Amino acid sequence: MRADRAARAATLAVVAVTSLGGCSTVGLSNSTSATPVVSQQTLAEIKPVVKGIEQEVAAFVPLDLVAGEVYSAGGSISDCAPGAVSWGSHTAVPVSRPPDLDELTAELRARWSRAGDFEVDLTEGSTQEPRLILRSPVLGDYYVEMIEESLQVASFSTCFAYDEERDGYAWEIFAE
Repeated sequence: MRADRAARAATLAVVAVTSLGGCSTVGLSNSTSATPVVSQQTLAEIKPVVKGIEQEVAAFVPLDLVAGEVYSAGGSISDCAPGAVSWGSHTAVPVSRPPDLDELTAELRARWSRAGDFEVDLTEGSTQEPRLILRSPVLGDYYVEMIEESLQVASFSTCFAYDEERDGYAWEIFAE
């Protein structure tokens, strides 16, 4: 049963990466044809920072709501500009009931050391459920929302120059 949940969560992360576009475009002009700024960082440099932030956000879920083992996906890449990609993954926190995202937002703003690095927006997802979005032109985008019985923190790095020989081939990255 736990393996089924983990597999579903991993599938949802891949769907989220491909459907949400996967790259940070904060600070760009309002033009729909704007090309994202492409970082020269490597995947090896980006991955631990993005994953760490994702897990820091997940740690703000009140402990009395956590109803099982926290699952953290490896991640995958998606195109975001010619010759560039974004790396995305997610952490799923099983909960006994959905946390109050207003309270979670207030806690992040008040106690999270990186809060000042992000634009924080509490909005609604496509199903009219609350969604917290954290955006940073340097640190990437993070989407926090309920999916099934877990609070999901999906992370998407900024756009970076992709070199298969340096960063790994897409199928190797997905298989991690």
